[in-house]
Amino acid sequence: MLRICANLLKQRTSQVLVSTRLTSTDPSSGSINAAHDKFSEREKALENSYFRKQNDELMTKLRKRHSELEKQSDDIEQEQEKIEAEIKKLEKQREELAKKTQKQTKK
Repeated sequence: MLRICANLLKQRTSQVLVSTRLTSTDPSSGSINAAHDKFSEREKALENSYFRKQNDELMTKLRKRHSELEKQSDDIEQEQEKIEAEIKKLEKQREELAKKTQKQTKK
């Protein structure tokens, strides 16, 4: 019984593996660009339009992101300038205090 089942399985798998593939040797068959009818021209135009639209949307997003990053950079630079000015102001105050304390210790 087991041998019969095994033989049947072998026969069926060999039948599946023997299937032939029918293909054309013409590289342009089935290609949209190979045919020169109105339908293929329309398809090509639609594809080009789609990718142009995708590219435009991507460029818009990139420009927006670029402007956001530039604004952040400008804000950081302004903040850095404020901090540097504050540091200079504090250093000046420290020097004045140091001079005052030196004068008081001399008296």
